[in-house]
Amino acid sequence: MTHLHAIIAAAAIAATGALAAAPLHAQIPRARPWKLTLAGEALHSGAWGFGPHLSIRRDLGAHWGVELTAALPAFGSNNGGAAVDLAATYATLDGPTELGGTLGVSGFLVGDASEFTGGGVGVIAGGHVTQWVAPALGFTAGATIRIAMGAYPSLYAGLTLRL
Repeated sequence: MTHLHAIIAAAAIAATGALAAAPLHAQIPRARPWKLTLAGEALHSGAWGFGPHLSIRRDLGAHWGVELTAALPAFGSNNGGAAVDLAATYATLDGPTELGGTLGVSGFLVGDASEFTGGGVGVIAGGHVTQWVAPALGFTAGATIRIAMGAYPSLYAGLTLRL
């Protein structure tokens, strides 16, 4: 009988621990896996072009994710471009500050007032910092470089939403 009582007591303790841990686990806020960034971008292609930048990122774990970006920095001093990027992302969170980087492929065109001057399918690399000011709202700034038939750096800044 002593072994039976020990087994029943161990099972009761395990069940009680599991039931007590479930509510505690449920109280931990879950990170939202989708991020939407709405920003303005400046692209250097001989002169600076300005325009909208929209990206959506899906986090696939604690650090890694995938991001799709559409940018149209085609306004300004008759220079600019258009780009669609697909990149792997790596981000770390230190309190309310997120630091991240991207590396992937980009399809883009750049030009001046009268003709296309570069672009194609190439590589994109970049980094960003996001300062989260609320659970679902942050301010973002970043820099990228797109490389194919030339190198085209860009800067962007805007808002990021956790979805």
